[in-house]
Amino acid sequence: MIYVALLRGINVGGNHKVDMKALKVSFESVGLQSVETYINSGNVVFESEIIEIADLQRRLEKVIERDFKLNIPVLVRDYQNFESLMQALPKTW
Repeated sequence: MIYVALLRGINVGGNHKVDMKALKVSFESVGLQSVETYINSGNVVFESEIIEIADLQRRLEKVIERDFKLNIPVLVRDYQNFESLMQALPKTW
């Protein structure tokens, strides 16, 4: 299944710096596939056979703490859910 992960507050105003190449490696280290990061935003698209979103969020928060020494909240949504959220936004947004 395809998922989107949104990391809160990284690379904003010079705080909580996370290199996107290193973040990709971290995601892959916990078994995620087809990992792609989006610019320097902390937005990541990946594939996983794990279907429990809470489990994915916990794993990602732990690997970020392990690899970057940061306590960063991670929001994970499956791609279908994320796409429906995007379509619900006003066209002017």
